[in-house]
Amino acid sequence: MATGTTAVALAVRVHPRGDAPSGDEPSVRALREAASAVGRRNPDMLSGPSSVSHAGVLLLALSAPGAILEAILAVADELRPLGTTFCAAVSAGTGPLGGASRNPVEASLLAAEAAASLALHDVEETDVREPRVSLLAPGHEPLLAALAGMVLASYDAMTERQRQIISLIRESDTQQEVATHLDISRQAVNQSLTAAGWPHLKRAEDAIRQHLSARFSSDGGGGGGTTR
Repeated sequence: MATGTTAVALAVRVHPRGDAPSGDEPSVRALREAASAVGRRNPDMLSGPSSVSHAGVLLLALSAPGAILEAILAVADELRPLGTTFCAAVSAGTGPLGGASRNPVEASLLAAEAAASLALHDVEETDVREPRVSLLAPGHEPLLAALAGMVLASYDAMTERQRQIISLIRESDTQQEVATHLDISRQAVNQSLTAAGWPHLKRAEDAIRQHLSARFSSDGGGGGGTTR
């Protein structure tokens, strides 16, 4: 468990289609719009302003480690179908990511930006690299990052309708409420959730958030958002 002040950052690289470079104006605009959408969707996820570097990397300061997955999925929702690569950094203010003399938020942001750049070294800007998600944190968590990448890939493979129904089911008490809202049958809602693998996805998402919160949060809890 991290001690002291825990800072979290998420770096996002968008991969345009065709010959457009990742730092072109449409890509930068898309990243800025995604950052604004994340703030509107759940302001509690963010702990500071966002920025887009000259290389076309979006940097988000997050409120807690448990918010990492929610932020990744929210950004991906806004940028899809553009390909995206994510790198999260967690800093306790001391240790390999920061240093006792450096502001932990600044250290985490710099670590995320550096990791995103290194991860994309020698990779064509229009290619989406694998793994899609990386996590720079004390102790390193490759399996956790890989699981987050699998969750992200599952959403990418869904239809827009399936993603819409999952978004609504997060905010509703019953499938019937979602069915009424969409003017479809409850059976149709259930079939869409089953086809999308929602029960398994939800368990995976909950496990990722709980592990991130317990492993890296300075207070050992507080996920910084559990829905999106």
